[in-house]
Amino acid sequence: MGLPSTSLATGIAQLALAAVFPVLVLWVMLHLGGIARVTVAVLRRCRLLRTRPEPEPARIPIEQIAADLRRLSTALRDVPRGVSRARHNGLLLAYDDVLSAAALALEVPHSLAELPPGLNRDLERLRVEDAVRAAGLELAPRKRQDMP
Repeated sequence: MGLPSTSLATGIAQLALAAVFPVLVLWVMLHLGGIARVTVAVLRRCRLLRTRPEPEPARIPIEQIAADLRRLSTALRDVPRGVSRARHNGLLLAYDDVLSAAALALEVPHSLAELPPGLNRDLERLRVEDAVRAAGLELAPRKRQDMP
C-alpha cells in the first residue's frame, strides 16, 4: 500500500521549499540595499514615513569661484605650445565646471553641462561669460608674467 496522495503532495512541497529557501535567502541578502530603497520609497509615497528635507548643497564662496575662474582663464590663455589635446580639453572642462558654479551662484541660466564639446558649447560658454560679467563678476585673466 502506498502513502495517501495528500501526504505525498505535502512531502513534495516540503522538499521543494527546502530546495528553494536557501536560494531565496541568498537572493534577499544580495539585494537587500535595493529592497530597502524600494520599501522606503513606497512608505514615503504612502505617507507612512516622513521625508526629511534635502540638505542644501554646500555653496562655494563667490570670491573663491572668481579666483578659480581667473586662474583657469590664465592657464587656458598661457597653454604652452605642444601641450597635449587631453590637457587642453581638461583645462577647458575644468573652466566650464567653475563657470557653471559661477552661473549657479549668480542665478544665471546655462546649459554648459548638457552640451557636448564643439561649437554650440563654445557659444554657450561665451554667452554665460557675458551674463556672468553683466551680473558683476570680473573674469579677466591675470596679467602675463613676462609682460610689464
